[in-house]
Amino acid sequence: MTSRTGGRRVGPLVIFALVAPVFAACAGPSIDVAECDVALTVTMETLEARLTGHGTLRHGRVHERADDEFFVSAEFLPVEKDDDFDGDILTWFTDDPEGSDFLSVDEHARDQSGWAATDFGVSEDGAVTSRGCVLVVRGEPESDECEERREEFC
Repeated sequence: MTSRTGGRRVGPLVIFALVAPVFAACAGPSIDVAECDVALTVTMETLEARLTGHGTLRHGRVHERADDEFFVSAEFLPVEKDDDFDGDILTWFTDDPEGSDFLSVDEHARDQSGWAATDFGVSEDGAVTSRGCVLVVRGEPESDECEERREEFC
């Protein structure tokens, strides 16, 4: 189709084909929550013991990046907030999620806990996956039903 000036018109499908990849790139990577496990109670208790902020951790998730390399992420819920509050996601690194040695990966973990900082950040391979596994349940009340409606974590 041509316009009166002789130029070609661009149809809606052509525009979509040009714009769609840009929006897909902005969406970021998709997270496979099957790559995470629910953090054990002992892990959560160990991390909470060194919290410096007044609050609790919930929705703890563990992602094993490689043998003896684990990222643990959890949502921090300040004491004055309701259960449906979207808390900050805190991430730590450890060689044993059942142990007592963790390192803070992100700024929130560094600010809200007494764990020393790692020499890398959340862009490190595996950290995004760990955080993404918490993100899908962020702001939801804790459930005793194996993360109700989240069977992938059972």
